[in-house]
Amino acid sequence: MSKATSNENQAFDADVLVAGYGPSGATMAALLAKRGWRVVVVEQAAAIYDKPRAITADQEVLRIFQELGIADEVAAQAIPHPGTDYLGMDGQIIKRFYPAPPPDPLGWMPNFMFLQPELEAALRRAVERVGQVRTLLAHRVTHVAQDAQGVEARVQRLADEAAFTLKARYLVAADGASSTVRKQMQPIVEDLAFDEWWLIVDAWLRGPLDLPSRAVQYCRPSRPGTYMVGPGALRRWEIKMLPQETPQTFQDHDAVWRVLSEFVDTNGLEHCRTAVYRFHALVVEQWRQGRVFLAGDAAHQMPPFLGQGLCAGVRDAFNLAWKLDAVMRGQAADHLLDSYTDERKRHVRTVVEHAKTFGLIIGELNPEAARERDVRMVQELASGRAETVRQRFIPGLEAGLIARDAAGAPAPGAGALFVQPWVRQGGGAWQRLDDVLGSRWAILLLNGGGDAQEGPAWSDELDARWQALDGCRLRIAAPGTCEEEGLAVVEERDGLLAAWLNGCGAVAAVVRPDRYVYGAARSALELRCMVQALVEQVRAGQGDTRLDPANT
Repeated sequence: MSKATSNENQAFDADVLVAGYGPSGATMAALLAKRGWRVVVVEQAAAIYDKPRAITADQEVLRIFQELGIADEVAAQAIPHPGTDYLGMDGQIIKRFYPAPPPDPLGWMPNFMFLQPELEAALRRAVERVGQVRTLLAHRVTHVAQDAQGVEARVQRLADEAAFTLKARYLVAADGASSTVRKQMQPIVEDLAFDEWWLIVDAWLRGPLDLPSRAVQYCRPSRPGTYMVGPGALRRWEIKMLPQETPQTFQDHDAVWRVLSEFVDTNGLEHCRTAVYRFHALVVEQWRQGRVFLAGDAAHQMPPFLGQGLCAGVRDAFNLAWKLDAVMRGQAADHLLDSYTDERKRHVRTVVEHAKTFGLIIGELNPEAARERDVRMVQELASGRAETVRQRFIPGLEAGLIARDAAGAPAPGAGALFVQPWVRQGGGAWQRLDDVLGSRWAILLLNGGGDAQEGPAWSDELDARWQALDGCRLRIAAPGTCEEEGLAVVEERDGLLAAWLNGCGAVAAVVRPDRYVYGAARSALELRCMVQALVEQVRAGQGDTRLDPANT
């Protein structure tokens, strides 16, 4: 790095400033620090909130935590999601909503229940282990300004209101639903027309109670509600407030316990937390403004009926972190960062719409409409037309950096979340695929594809361009196959890789650093064209902007 560039680096307090140290912000900080970048986190709270809030997440979250080295720890503290039964007006099952059955294609349990304080503590330990992160607790960002080179944030220390300025190349606002940074940006916010008040009651089991083994949605007009099975002794009830009720109705503990008694014998419970939430369905139109980005609840809010709020924020962090890394290293042009909004907004909007739909099913207050709903849904369930697997409501990518066919639609396999089987190299220990790939682009080649795997279609020039993206290539081969020059060989245990490629009629998959599929190639020529197009998309218009995180 030149002296001039080094002097430029010294003008910044951090490469990336993260506002907010909840799950989204902590994930962002850990991912960037792991890649070698200096991060400053500004968080208003002085410590982790010690009560349960988010309570469920999915396999993609664990896969992201795997990169941070905490997935096994989080999984050990959690329990598998037991599935959810929707009960109609007469207590009959009108809908089943269960995690996908084995095998687990991403290498982790499909859905799990957790305690948020434990999860956040694990994330912060991951941040501390990586280093490179300066955390400012009991501080808040009050104002942001930016120019072509970086961002300047005014920060206030809450203890004495002393203020100072921090400078960074980029700022990620993961500072929650009341985000100060978003308010300053004044983006357009799309309201998806869901606005309801719900009472949340967390309690510890302290005596024998006859409670369902699964989660339950009580779809009864007299009092809609949700029952959730948490880890250990934690149980949660989410109770819809009726039209005549207000948040003030439930300021008194006795009032909370009275409405809770409609669902459970409260004598066997110890109160943990009560909260009144206004469930919204909102998505910000533009998540990027120059060098400032929104993530998590600052960018979107959704009803909790799909259990995807925390998941969406962690996905935001992973999607943006690898792109910031690529741009700061000079592996990608700045326009790659525009794909963050394109990809995540459409994905989140679909999830929010699904969550809203489930919320409307559960919260129907009109008895006649509820009776008609019950008849219709029982028929759909009995006929097999009703979708019962949770994972099928979580979409892949439809926009952004994915391969497209001649009509502009996503090419076969493009935008899907790639499978993660157990693999090994050279007869070594079995590992999850991501632990072999690392946080980089990858081409997975199917053994037995003939000249579709190698040969003149894969030239030295193309290999150099691929390696400039920090890309690797792995061949899925039979046991005992030797590693080839420039091409690692892995043996897989359960046939997931081969099955996925065969299902797309492909012999190779090009996989992004966030494990979404850029595209699946059916031949050597198609693979070459795909990689060439990818390189052009990522690097087009790029100047000499390479940074070395080790020297910043």
